[in-house]
Amino acid sequence: MKLQVKLSVLIGIVFTSGSLIINGSNSIISKREAIRTQDKILNDALDFVRESPTNDVSEVLVFSETSPAPISATLYFDDSQPVVLIEGIDGSRVLKIPNLEVSEVASATKTPLNLNDENSMRISSYSIGNGEWLIVGLSVATVNQEFSNAIGRSFLLTVIIALLMTLLVRFLISRALRPIDLIIEDAKKIATGSTEIKLRTAGGNDEISRLTHTLDEMLGRIQKAVKSAKDSETLMKEFMGDASHELRSPLTVIRGYVDILAGQQTLSDEQRERAIYRLKSESFRMSKTIDDLLILAEIGEVEIRKSDEVDLTDLVTEFVEDFKVRNPGRSVHQNIDSKVTVPGNSEQLSRMIANLLSNIERHTPELAAVEILLIKGQTEANLYFDDAGAGLTPDTYSRLNTGFERFDKNRSKSGGGFGLGLSIMSAIVKNHGGTVQLSPSHLGGLRTQISLPTSTSKN
Repeated sequence: MKLQVKLSVLIGIVFTSGSLIINGSNSIISKREAIRTQDKILNDALDFVRESPTNDVSEVLVFSETSPAPISATLYFDDSQPVVLIEGIDGSRVLKIPNLEVSEVASATKTPLNLNDENSMRISSYSIGNGEWLIVGLSVATVNQEFSNAIGRSFLLTVIIALLMTLLVRFLISRALRPIDLIIEDAKKIATGSTEIKLRTAGGNDEISRLTHTLDEMLGRIQKAVKSAKDSETLMKEFMGDASHELRSPLTVIRGYVDILAGQQTLSDEQRERAIYRLKSESFRMSKTIDDLLILAEIGEVEIRKSDEVDLTDLVTEFVEDFKVRNPGRSVHQNIDSKVTVPGNSEQLSRMIANLLSNIERHTPELAAVEILLIKGQTEANLYFDDAGAGLTPDTYSRLNTGFERFDKNRSKSGGGFGLGLSIMSAIVKNHGGTVQLSPSHLGGLRTQISLPTSTSKN
């Protein structure tokens, strides 16, 4: 059973029960008021006799002439037959007081007594003395009938209103729960694999609307995470394919020269020296690739303790001076703030800077200008490396900051090395809680911006 049906039925039951209780209580109260009115008539009739000087029972006849309701009166004797004084007429019925036991008559002197006879009589009595009682009575059949009719009408009216109200409530609940139905429909689509959808939301600020917006935000994060996972998987496959290719290439060369050296043909000294040289260079290239892969795998395993501070000013200055010595023909501009420290691992940060400068050396012309800046912010240190090289292709910039992407596939191969430099650099920066941003440089080439949290922001 749907929730809206359950709520509608529950509300209908509660309304019906409450209405029946209220209407039933009102009917009971009305009946009691009518009975009290009848009792007052009986008491007034007896008072006519009580207040007469001689307890003249004939006074009840006088009262019957002006009584609001038809009454009957009987003079009862404990040792002889009763004498009927008057018999009232209620419509077509003659109100006869039946024969009673003495105990019943005596009891009626204290409180009016209901008789289970055909006329539904209610009597009250007054003891005259000497074993004589005056009994007066009237019919409460009309009162009982009105009570039954009122109960029946109330029940029928309540049921009709309850049905109408249940239908109205179901309609209103159906409209109120419509956003949940939309969520269910969208969730079924998601369950079948359709993740590229947006939850349909209804306007408003009620709980259901807020729930829908919250779920939509959560779905957005899930979709973003799924896309990120797919992108990472694609990049990882590309990365592993490149790694396999770079390892396979030197192995192919090595195998070829080993076959030549192991062959039966006679080689000249020059050919033999070249073969040995190529074996050494390709084995070194393969060893360097393997070392870079191991470094990349080990970076995340090194815990960066916030208590270990690295003087980034001294570290950058040292590498820049070495870079100038190796590149005397370059125009190198530097602007390095003093006393810049960051919590981190000195060995990893040194490798990061070395990789950046090495990439500039390998992928830019020998005379291309270089600019290196270290600027201390309130909560982070910003390191900028700008070069006047060829830069990257426009589509490459859209795939930056991924950790498995080369600077540029063509650029990396033309430089004679495998493009693990950016991967290693990105992993080191991430391990230190920082960020990497690659963008076109004002010098015409590539700008690499690295932001690292400083010691002042560790708390």
